[in-house]
Amino acid sequence: MGLARLACCQRGAAMVEFALVAPAFMLGVFGLIETSRLLWTKQTMADIAYATARCMSVSSTCANTGAAQTYAVNRAGDFALLITTSDVTATANTTCNNLPLSHQVVVAKSVDTMMDGFLPDALTTLRVKACYPAMPSAT
Repeated sequence: MGLARLACCQRGAAMVEFALVAPAFMLGVFGLIETSRLLWTKQTMADIAYATARCMSVSSTCANTGAAQTYAVNRAGDFALLITTSDVTATANTTCNNLPLSHQVVVAKSVDTMMDGFLPDALTTLRVKACYPAMPSAT
């Protein structure tokens, strides 16, 4: 009689179901948050690279490589993204995406994530490239 009563007892069933489902649910939620954060970071880096390449073409603010790198670092700071000048490679008057005489900016950064054990290193090292055609000087 005791075993039959125990088999029909539903007390604690919700707790057991929660214990089984909660880890997968939490992994999914935090995975979605981290994936969104990585995508935002990559998009922000792409915007920074494009703005720097454009600056190299149309403004004297980015007249040399060092100034372009500093511009990119300052622009990243506007988005609360920490990059250093060593993360930015600016190349003037090069062929970029089959466009001759273009300015090219590459931003590469290793990103810390909560999912380090789940993601390969290739996914946590973000690299973006932007090109902008060189404007002829008005002389």
